Amino acid sequence: MSKQTIALIQTAVSEDPDHNLKHALEMAGSAISKGARIICLPELYRAPYFPQYEDADASAYAETIPGASTEAFSALAREHGAVFILPIYERAASGEHYNSAVVVDADGRVLFPAYQKVHIHQDPPIYDKRYFHAGDRYRLYDTRYGRIAVLISYDQWFPEAARAVALRGAEMIFYPSAIGWISGERSPGSDWREAWETVQRGHAIANGLHIAAVNRVGEDGCIRFFGSSFIADAFGNVIARASEADEEVLIAEVDPSINEAARERWNLFQNRRPETYRALIRKFPPGKTPQALGYRMPAEWEPHDAVWLAWPYDREMLPDLAAVEWNYVEIIAALRRSETVNLLVTGEQMRTRVGGILLEGGIDASGVRFHILDYADVWLRDYGPMFVVNRRTESLAMVHWNFNAWGEKYPDLKKDSEVLLMMNRDLNLPIFTPGIVLEGSSVEVNGAGTAIVTESCLMNPNRNPRSAREDIEAYLEAYLAVSHVIWLKEGIAGDETGGHVDNIARFVNPTTVLCVIEDDRDDENYAPLKENYEILRSSTDQDGKPLTVIPLPTPGRVGGEVRLPASYANFYIGNTVVLVPTFKHPNDAPALARIRQAFPGRKVIGIDCTALVEGMGGVHCITLQQPSISSGVTGQRAGSPSRKK
Repeated sequence: MSKQTIALIQTAVSEDPDHNLKHALEMAGSAISKGARIICLPELYRAPYFPQYEDADASAYAETIPGASTEAFSALAREHGAVFILPIYERAASGEHYNSAVVVDADGRVLFPAYQKVHIHQDPPIYDKRYFHAGDRYRLYDTRYGRIAVLISYDQWFPEAARAVALRGAEMIFYPSAIGWISGERSPGSDWREAWETVQRGHAIANGLHIAAVNRVGEDGCIRFFGSSFIADAFGNVIARASEADEEVLIAEVDPSINEAARERWNLFQNRRPETYRALIRKFPPGKTPQALGYRMPAEWEPHDAVWLAWPYDREMLPDLAAVEWNYVEIIAALRRSETVNLLVTGEQMRTRVGGILLEGGIDASGVRFHILDYADVWLRDYGPMFVVNRRTESLAMVHWNFNAWGEKYPDLKKDSEVLLMMNRDLNLPIFTPGIVLEGSSVEVNGAGTAIVTESCLMNPNRNPRSAREDIEAYLEAYLAVSHVIWLKEGIAGDETGGHVDNIARFVNPTTVLCVIEDDRDDENYAPLKENYEILRSSTDQDGKPLTVIPLPTPGRVGGEVRLPASYANFYIGNTVVLVPTFKHPNDAPALARIRQAFPGRKVIGIDCTALVEGMGGVHCITLQQPSISSGVTGQRAGSPSRKK
């Protein structure tokens, strides 16, 4: 890229998009008359800044590509041989809307595709996510006058974006912006105008390239835009700067030939160590994830304060509802003396009825804490919270993963994603929200840093289609304090979840795993379970210690035409008992014996789950432990955990 004259159009914006287009064309004509060859307009140049309103009708400002802006500026480009950068509110063919920038080359061609803003801000009174889908990549444009990149407004705060385009050969980055003071928020010591300029000059220095940032002026709703458009060279020197309040065409000659000298002086690219940058690809705010704050997910055998269940009522899902209700009576009877039982019911009528059923089973309902909530299904472990503890501060918190009903299989059950919030009305705990889909039954932890998961579930495109294995591992580390992940392959046959790990492998202590195997070579479970078993046998814990892997039999095929996901591994570890699903199968006794050997200090109780498994789950799926905040305390009888303020 040789020396070029560039122009930034710093302008005020009205509510009339046609007027704004006409005004921009006039100012662009002025820039051309002064010799400008690359001309950039401010963010959303045809629209008032509607994202400051939560529910504005912005449809009048949306345009297609090609559209009014590209047609007008393409003609101007052809006539004068100028390159234009046009930031617009794009309405894509899909119907989605983007905060975009179109580059028109000097011959009038639109350089497709347009750049769609990657980083989307959401911090009232700015509601960008209400209006804009996020773009998914950075783009470079080879224009007649050089290779340029465009990043938009909020992108400017992310050095990774500037580095990404610099590594791909960008000679200059244009930053169309719309930034200003929000009414009542300007205070001494918080000069956002200076910070805005400084961070972008830093991008220029760190990447050895020129940058040009163009802003608006004027007042719009609660925002007073502070102008100050500027152009900086590869050493961060400001070549030209506009005023804070006036419309103007900022003109400067730039010489990108100095870029290489700036880079080579400090070997900015050659001495990079990308193998050490793993943390850069993690989508977590520093210091604000559970792990960073000292929380971890305890192992299930660690002390509990309580267990949570949701009383069954859906006969379509559970045809033998009476038998399943009796399962709940057995479970509550076994757990209530060592940990508080929190029971969800849908209303007072159900509460009264359940109280009667419990009384018939010899259980005083006054010892059960009822919570009246609106829920659809009983698989509370999957849609409820994952509890994490900080034993140093004696505090408890919830991790609220997204729940999409096992890959959108049951849309009418997705409402259960809100149950956690309703539970928290009583608990009043901090909530961490990772923003990805995950079910509680899909992760098995040893409490010391190791987790077991399955590829068939966590890598299923019906959960998080854009997430790689490394992304999932990073989330588990940040939100559950997992530093080592063991990836098994498939789940058991009949499991509609895609392969929850709690039907396959369960930790019984930090280095010992019970793993389900199938002895019948003709059974469809034989090969995948054998593969999982071998993976575990060759695996270690987080400290590199080999795991002890104990085989656990299966109950064979359970069910009629439709095979059901029956597994002895779907047990619940209480404070004093282990509740194991049984299926009236000859392997019930050997399985119970194997689990008793693994838990010598607990009473192992079999629960006949032939009716429950018709709903596609087991004992572990319906139970959710609430860990104690103190490692030496179990069975706290209060409904809400104590925590230090």
